[in-house]
Amino acid sequence: MFEKEGIFKSQVSSIHFVNKYLKKCKRKGINTGVSPLCDFVTWTNCLGYEKLLLLKNNKILSINFLKFYFIELLAIGKNSEYLKFTSKIKNKNKINVIYSYCRKENFSKNGDFYDGYYNQSAKSIKNTYWFLISLDNYVQKQSKNIFLIYKKKKFFDIIYLFKFILKNIFKKNFLHKCNNTTNFSEIMSKHFYKTFNKLKFNLYLPYESRPNQNAIIDAARKISKKNKIFGYLHYLPQPFQLDMIYKAKYVDKLYVCSKIQKEVLSKYFYWPKNKINTIDSLKFSSLKKRRNFIFLPYDINNKSFYLERLKYLLQSKNVLTNNIEISIHPLKKKNYTHINFKKKINKILKELKHRNFKNNHACPIILGSPGGVIAECLQTVGEAYHISDNVFDFFSEKIWRNIKMTKIAENIYKYTTTKKSNFININSKKNNFKKLLDLNKI
Repeated sequence: MFEKEGIFKSQVSSIHFVNKYLKKCKRKGINTGVSPLCDFVTWTNCLGYEKLLLLKNNKILSINFLKFYFIELLAIGKNSEYLKFTSKIKNKNKINVIYSYCRKENFSKNGDFYDGYYNQSAKSIKNTYWFLISLDNYVQKQSKNIFLIYKKKKFFDIIYLFKFILKNIFKKNFLHKCNNTTNFSEIMSKHFYKTFNKLKFNLYLPYESRPNQNAIIDAARKISKKNKIFGYLHYLPQPFQLDMIYKAKYVDKLYVCSKIQKEVLSKYFYWPKNKINTIDSLKFSSLKKRRNFIFLPYDINNKSFYLERLKYLLQSKNVLTNNIEISIHPLKKKNYTHINFKKKINKILKELKHRNFKNNHACPIILGSPGGVIAECLQTVGEAYHISDNVFDFFSEKIWRNIKMTKIAENIYKYTTTKKSNFININSKKNNFKKLLDLNKI
């Protein structure tokens, strides 16, 4: 279905028409960094992805687009009551602010917060404060040096929804403004502005060009143009990083963790080279070598396709299936669809177990949108199989010059590395984040 040249051309052409669309939106006064219609995620089905398909197919509307917009519209009703846990800021002359996310497991019993993105404890750095979005609404009230946004209650407020719609219904660019993503981003940025207004600071974000992050960046610059903003791209390279297309003009530096990541962002996604610095990973001190694994995607939209192609691959390569493990995406471990899909794959592995397969040199098999797992496997194992029915899921060897693609069958590719080069730079030293803070002293 997808040839190597076709994958490359489809991805590059998508970048060009998205860039053209973003320029058109800017001329209309649309905040492209915050609008979900300008957030071209390709790793999950959402409003931005549906807009991408409309642009690709030169269409105005589709049933799926209307479906996801309706979901975005209704979700506004969940944003009625966000509260903030606060700490005292001792030194108001110069501070560091880290915008990040948290769950209960990020806090110790005595209230210390540990940020996994930066591998850093909040209590161990002076004049540094975390502005956190709670993903599970847990609040540890013994914590210091943090400001935490959470919801007091999980309920749907229809009055809040109707008020927000009425407030925006006659405004220009209604679709871009009247949605959950924009509403949530505005709430976060207002809390941020009130917290740090009139202060001088350096802002750090585990940057993925999420709309709420871009809204925070806007708020930081609104407080003062002298405030410096540093993004940190913490994850391993992903095949088609269209959501990272350059929109963050206020970011002073984007720190990435490999030369190839910097090269791709600047060459294909319009990031100015002078805005990107390469550093060692702050998040990873090591990578696991996972050879005999099948990795499930974040979204499973076509079970029969994956099962049929996976079975074909295992049979055609005579893969010994005795010790293959199945890895569910970390955010989907309790999801019934993923658990059930894992059972179906295990059934196939058992069926093939007693065949006369002799190839014990198994390599990782990735299904669907891979996130950073292919890059991880290539750096540790040196090879990986990839099965997908989406052209945006594949690494193109023309974009990523350190990858070689070999077509195995329809919708199945094998990746190998062309030369020794890191997808992510790692060192085992501690306090890497402190060194970064020292580098950018106010």
